[in-house]
Amino acid sequence: MWEAGRRAEALDAWAAQLAAHPDDASLRRLLADRQMEVDRFAAALETAAPLGPEADALRGRALHQLYRYEEALPYLRAGDPFEGLLRVDALLALGRHEQADAELLALATVRGEDDQQVLSLSGRRLAEQGRHAEAVPLFRAALERDPLDRQALFGLGQSLLRSGQAQEGQAVLQRHRELLPLLDQRDFALQSLNLDPRQADGHAALGDVERQLGLLDSAEQRYRRALELADGRDLVPIALRLARLLAEDRDDPDAAVALLDQVAARVIDPRLAVRAGDVLLAAGRPEPARQRFSQAAERWPEDAAIRERLARATLAAEQAQVEPAPPAGSGGEPR
Repeated sequence: MWEAGRRAEALDAWAAQLAAHPDDASLRRLLADRQMEVDRFAAALETAAPLGPEADALRGRALHQLYRYEEALPYLRAGDPFEGLLRVDALLALGRHEQADAELLALATVRGEDDQQVLSLSGRRLAEQGRHAEAVPLFRAALERDPLDRQALFGLGQSLLRSGQAQEGQAVLQRHRELLPLLDQRDFALQSLNLDPRQADGHAALGDVERQLGLLDSAEQRYRRALELADGRDLVPIALRLARLLAEDRDDPDAAVALLDQVAARVIDPRLAVRAGDVLLAAGRPEPARQRFSQAAERWPEDAAIRERLARATLAAEQAQVEPAPPAGSGGEPR
């Protein structure tokens, strides 16, 4: 069930098995790990409670995700490349700055001083000390590696303001305000897909958000995965969104039209031919656009919008066939 994407059912099945066999440590650890994968952190903590030190890393991660920083620290290893990040974040949140500074230096030796997370945390620490001019280049370097690091973006805006660069600081903070709801939407979509990775609309929704964020490669992959999973009802809207990405963001009208034609062979829907015609007309190819609109008009003759598009494409195709006469005296006539 888990591999088939029926993850909620799988979790319930494992929980039922564990209730029948509460001393099965392997099953208990398996269920706790799977609960962590779908962001059920409190449930994972409860499941793992009877386990010994082998579950400490899981406990540390779960407690950190639940903002129970003081409880998380004893379970997080300072020398671990990932758990060390969580430790420094927790220490800063708790105001234990001296310990955070020492562990951040040690973390830089493990992950590298130019690691994106190390740079972001280092900038945050300098900003907390009021050393904003020194924090700015660290935040910039972190954002070069991950432009969507919300903490680094906010930190950069604040540090620019406090170091006298008000105009740029305000622009960066405005960018942060614009990105924040999109990043929240992306997090929500990812959590939903973690629980049910076979929902076509979930992949398409994630594609929408990632397209707005400029993550075009990932967005295209999301849309294509959504097309693989979609049934007849969802197929057309997803195809239209992917075609828009291909035509507008990739500047590849041929790929967009090929996709729309491919879906049109499976589903009868006027939107596919109309969008293909729109893409072709915008690309300066009125004759194939006219053909698409004509096909749609034959099937849906009462649709005024399709007739209007057909008339516009027909006029553009006729105008394109007329060769302009050479101006007088230009030497256009043979001697």
